[in-house]
Amino acid sequence: MRRWLLMLVFCFLGLAQLPAQTALNPGFDVFRLGMNLEELKSALINNSFFLYSGEPDVTLLNRPNTNLIDVPGLTYFTRGVFQVVEGRLYSITLELNPEQLDYFAMYTSLSKKYGEPSALDPTSARWESAAVRLSLEKPLTVKYIDMPLFQRFQQEGRAQQALQSVTREKFLDNF
Repeated sequence: MRRWLLMLVFCFLGLAQLPAQTALNPGFDVFRLGMNLEELKSALINNSFFLYSGEPDVTLLNRPNTNLIDVPGLTYFTRGVFQVVEGRLYSITLELNPEQLDYFAMYTSLSKKYGEPSALDPTSARWESAAVRLSLEKPLTVKYIDMPLFQRFQQEGRAQQALQSVTREKFLDNF
């Protein structure tokens, strides 16, 4: 009996020494999923990571209530792409500078902070929570996605496919 109790104590002590994992950040630095368009623009103007020059001359987006801000990066970034849907920041895509960073260093840093990825394949690693998906993609891109909005878009896409299927069948019935 003492032997089992002793083993149980050692197990608990071993678990206590494991590094604590941090909850997924919903973005990088001051850029957070869910921030509104004006907050995003202000954050872009007031930081040293990106060269944001203000409003674009033209936007060509086919989806209503969507804004896309694509900015060149400095030092550690080559580019940042911020997608705002329905007035809130939905996704952040950060292309990292391969002269400053490498995939292995990023993977090691993210794994140390968030634990082992929930999905790993030859081209990417992914960490996920109910609110955020963080992915590290080769050659060197980090992406943050608002999961509740992403799941809603998936459901809407399935509904649209079902509607198109029914419409197609009705069309074919006309012949």
